[in-house]
Amino acid sequence: MKKIKHKIVFLATFILLQNIYTQDINEKNINLVQKKYAELFENFNQQINDSAKARIYAQAFLLKAKQDQSKIEKANGYYMLATVSEHDEALLYADSIITITKEEKDFDYPAKAYLLKARVFGSKGDYQKSMDELVKANLFANKNDNIDQKFKTKYFIAILKNNLGEYQEGLELLQSTVTYYENKFKQDKEYEYDYIKSLYATGAVYNAIKKYDSAYTINKKAIRLSLKSKDSILYTRLLLTTAMAHYYKKQYQPSLDSITKLKKLRDYKIQGPGTAERVELYLGKIYFSQNDFNKSIHHLKKVDSIAFSTQYFFPKIREAYELLIKYYKEQKNTDQHIFYIDKLLTVDSILDNNFKYLSRQINEEYSTPNLILEKQEIIDSLEKNNKTKVIVLVILSLISLALMITLFLNEKKKRTYKKRFLELLDDNKKPSIKTTLTTTAEEKSENTKPTDIGISEIIVNDILKNLESFENNNEFLEANLTVSSLSKRFKTNSKYLSKVINMHKDKSFSNYVNELRIDYVVEELKSNSKFRKYTIKAIANEIGFNTTEAFSKSFYKTTGIYPSFFLKQLEKQQYNTENQQN
Repeated sequence: MKKIKHKIVFLATFILLQNIYTQDINEKNINLVQKKYAELFENFNQQINDSAKARIYAQAFLLKAKQDQSKIEKANGYYMLATVSEHDEALLYADSIITITKEEKDFDYPAKAYLLKARVFGSKGDYQKSMDELVKANLFANKNDNIDQKFKTKYFIAILKNNLGEYQEGLELLQSTVTYYENKFKQDKEYEYDYIKSLYATGAVYNAIKKYDSAYTINKKAIRLSLKSKDSILYTRLLLTTAMAHYYKKQYQPSLDSITKLKKLRDYKIQGPGTAERVELYLGKIYFSQNDFNKSIHHLKKVDSIAFSTQYFFPKIREAYELLIKYYKEQKNTDQHIFYIDKLLTVDSILDNNFKYLSRQINEEYSTPNLILEKQEIIDSLEKNNKTKVIVLVILSLISLALMITLFLNEKKKRTYKKRFLELLDDNKKPSIKTTLTTTAEEKSENTKPTDIGISEIIVNDILKNLESFENNNEFLEANLTVSSLSKRFKTNSKYLSKVINMHKDKSFSNYVNELRIDYVVEELKSNSKFRKYTIKAIANEIGFNTTEAFSKSFYKTTGIYPSFFLKQLEKQQYNTENQQN
């Protein structure tokens, strides 16, 4: 409730400020509104590095659009304002664009606004929301066959994959993006920024996969283009990726030179927390490698400070805490040693929530069980005759025990899930649900007659034949299937159908249909690689479920595992098979 109130207050303040600012433009810069849109846009671009001046032209552009009652030009005005605004304000402008253009048949909007939101959420480290916006952007880009927007979407998805540690997939997307923008750049210089940006992102991936020479080469090319175009925003980031390439090749002085150069740039001050944290991290790593620990620890602590003040976390941030732990362990500073172990455990929990697929990237030396064990060893070495220390020991031991039990239970659950997964894969061990369910009246026990349920044997057999056809033709995949609609199709009544299913299938109508669907989807996922690429929601809709939750619950009830786990294991199996073949 408090969050809602804060949002309302923020929105009201924002609207008030907008009105005041618009009025100010109307009174002091009325001549600007008389200019043409193209001229205002050109003036805006000329002042883009000075957000205050650029905002004046953006506001004039928006005011002119409001006077002309042009929805698309209003959207352009909001987009210009978003470009020179802070994150939260930019998101509000993007929402305004979506509101006024979602019903318009425009080539660029509202996809352009969804891409803007995706970029903002990504820069804030909220990758789940960023992906949600990309899905919406892609929908409209495909609808309008807007090739530029399709590649912008592809670029952002590649960045997200890189942040999730899926570097090879990200690299493949970026390589196609680089090719596209390189060709467009040769035809139109307006694509220069997108071309440089795709080169920069590719260089970052090469660093991540340890192809440092490739990273250095592509960065050098991008830097040359960036300097030629007087682009300073990407130039700063390119200097950072170059510094990283030098660092990994143990060329520490050139690495420091690149970082020193980028920190002197005016635009470094307006970079987001991601750039600031990475700069401090690599300064800390460089000085640590040179045994200049005072400087190193200073910069590593700045990484921690920025991360927790901005709530921006990325996988490699772990390295800062690993070095702090190593340093204070060697210094035998128990308090700081434990302090940064706790910090790293906190960071790990955040990364685990935000980066589900990055757990395999975590260094085994600092995995959670080893961190807990190391912490316990430190505690055990403390003097036990001190009452305060004993209390701390008990509390921390309980915490450690709880964590270890949680890890044990999670591991046990994983083993159980893995066993059920293998059983589902083994066709010899897993009888078909459809086969199990299909039973004729003659196969029932002699003590159980069709007449026991008050229905003639002819009607029962007729219903069973219809059910057999229903199963064989996969009619159970239809959405919104009910016992009433199916009984009408069978030309019988719903009570008869329900009784026959209860008696001969040993389950309720809904369980009967759901188990048929789950049996079908298990076989389809095993055999159809394209089907495995669907989202859980798309799979649920494909086999007749109205909601993802209903599908997941039914899948778990029938198989003992969740569909997300089943899909992940299938992907791992396919990956291992492909590696063995290669």
